[in-house]
Amino acid sequence: MNKVEHLYIHIPFCNHICWYCDFKRSIENNNIKKQYVNLLISKLQNEYKDNKFKTVYIGGGTPNSLKEDLYPLLEELSKHLQKDCEYTIECNPESVNSNQVKVFLKYGVNRISLGVQSTNDEVLKKIGRRHTISDVVNSIDCFRKNNLENFSIDLIYGFNEQSIQDIKSDLDFVSKYKIPHVSFYSLEVKNNSVFGKCNYKLNEERVEEMLKVIEESFEALNYERYEISNWAKEPKFESKHNLAYWNSRDWIGLGYGAFGFENKVYYEICGSNLKWQKKEHHLSNEEYYQQIWIMGLRTKYGLDLNDTNHKLAFEYYSNKVNKKELNIKKDKVTIKNMNTLDNVLIQII
Repeated sequence: MNKVEHLYIHIPFCNHICWYCDFKRSIENNNIKKQYVNLLISKLQNEYKDNKFKTVYIGGGTPNSLKEDLYPLLEELSKHLQKDCEYTIECNPESVNSNQVKVFLKYGVNRISLGVQSTNDEVLKKIGRRHTISDVVNSIDCFRKNNLENFSIDLIYGFNEQSIQDIKSDLDFVSKYKIPHVSFYSLEVKNNSVFGKCNYKLNEERVEEMLKVIEESFEALNYERYEISNWAKEPKFESKHNLAYWNSRDWIGLGYGAFGFENKVYYEICGSNLKWQKKEHHLSNEEYYQQIWIMGLRTKYGLDLNDTNHKLAFEYYSNKVNKKELNIKKDKVTIKNMNTLDNVLIQII
């Protein structure tokens, strides 16, 4: 059996809790954090000692909030990288500094995802963020001074606290600083977030207006929308790790709050920070084919009919969908308009 080539590690610690977030996250003391890192290292050394990964993604939470406590994990992971591995770590701007970036590079990290969310300091305060736009600019300067050119920023639209002008300002920032990759997510109010518990309601009409501004602006800036919520300045800046998810490749999930997918088994690491339990769901063929459609059509690459599983998935559902909404070629199936994806998927779910 081929070893799984994609790895996701979840760091469930933050210095504070943002109001829209419902990922597994907590505020713990340094001793708990060190024990957590040691657990991850032990897993890598004992269960995955022979794995060499094509992509690695460390998310959270806030991985770089661990500061020096994170470095032993990075050292261990450096032994598990393929030659051209895409190695991403999520960072919050207020915790980025030059020494930290130098250590990241030393251990093979070559891509950073920066949690910006908004370029308006007042909006940031109102959604529970601690950084300022000045911190973001300093982080970007730090990346470039250390010759780290492959980085992404996360932005969110749909907050009631945002105006259309705020969205335009976000995109002006993208243009001014020549951001290589942008993930621009529509706000989802989750039950376990502060917003969810406060019964926060979205203005759906405003959300649609914001999306229109985002699409038109990225098109004017010559960014490619290669996935529903992701734009890249050039193909080389597309997230290879996330493309593995969208192509329904297997990946290992490690750490409390992580998800994984191996041999048609989707799992979540539950339990607590230091006592992990794997909750599994074995996909039937029908569920697996649904996943291939749901994930594959999110991207401009669509379903690859040269891939046996993608071809089987296409054949399984091809008579149940409205083909007028699809581009069907000899070796590829894509959606004509990403914004109408739900119209297609509802026919197969």
